[in-house]
Amino acid sequence: MEAPTADPLPLESVRVLEIGGGISAAFAARWLAGFGADVVRIDPEPEMLTPDEAVYLLPGKRRVRGASAGDLLTLARAADIIIDDGPPGALAARGLDPARLRAGRPELVIVSITPYGQDGPYAPFPATNITAFAMGGIMSLTGMHQREPLVTGGSQALYLGGLDAAGAAITAYLGALLHGEGDWVDISLQESMAGMLELYGPRGAYEGAVSIRSGNHVRAVWGLYPCADGYAGVCALERQVPALFALLGDPELEEPRFRDPLERPNHDDELQAKLYAWFGERTKAELLELGVRHRVPIGAVVTPLELLENPSLRERGFFDAVETPAGTALVPGRPFLGLPWRPGRLSEPVPAADILAAWSTRP
Repeated sequence: MEAPTADPLPLESVRVLEIGGGISAAFAARWLAGFGADVVRIDPEPEMLTPDEAVYLLPGKRRVRGASAGDLLTLARAADIIIDDGPPGALAARGLDPARLRAGRPELVIVSITPYGQDGPYAPFPATNITAFAMGGIMSLTGMHQREPLVTGGSQALYLGGLDAAGAAITAYLGALLHGEGDWVDISLQESMAGMLELYGPRGAYEGAVSIRSGNHVRAVWGLYPCADGYAGVCALERQVPALFALLGDPELEEPRFRDPLERPNHDDELQAKLYAWFGERTKAELLELGVRHRVPIGAVVTPLELLENPSLRERGFFDAVETPAGTALVPGRPFLGLPWRPGRLSEPVPAADILAAWSTRP
């Protein structure tokens, strides 16, 4: 794996206070820590993250357990960015009312992540990843239309909210540097998921069209198929269909019922059958090589273990090595090349006084 860079980190000297204890705040703050921010996490009691989530989300952070209300207020006043994923009003309930904090320091950036926002008809409702996923509309697209909708693997709504929060925090902090005014950013998990609907959200809003869940196949030339050692898929736009048909080498695909894009949907089942047979005879590696050689957009569904051995990800230094009591864990790291990244390490909680001493004065 690539060694950490010695170049200056883009968020070096930025102070971030993480409060709440959930996945969303932890993920947002982990990105900021990776880019160099001094992140202090107020550990909840009891811990809300699983041991595996902690290994992924907590490296590179300093952790405080048992902070008093006074300690918390002092840290908040010294921070540049506060990230919170408690319920609406949670900061104010802890003596950290965002309006009052920002009245004293207008440049302060606060990002709050909740299921449905700080106010509105659903704001007080409790939620989980699956309910935020569903309420954001994504579940209307996942699974086969013949059965109930499905939730995707992992805590996608919680992580997506954290991703949006990280972007919002950096953007608002840049604004504070430019014109001296920070912000209190209200991130709704429901809105984050709705933002992933692509054409389906606007289409439903403006055309009144109901999108039918299509499972593994939007259409024959845009779907997943079982192959010799797992699953692979093709996502061919109309301009790429001729190259796909040439790769399949089936003379029937030259007939108008398949060549004509207006006629093809009437024969989609027959075309799917041809693709099922073609994919089923080949391995993922063979399919990927054929796609590159013939300029057809073919991809493979890989397992987590296969991802760890992916040559492209290893070349990019994508994985961070985190030392744990059980050994070294490889976790996803830098999101992209081009900016220096600090892998970080897991640390034990320290008394609040240790952090207060470092944060007592601003540079």
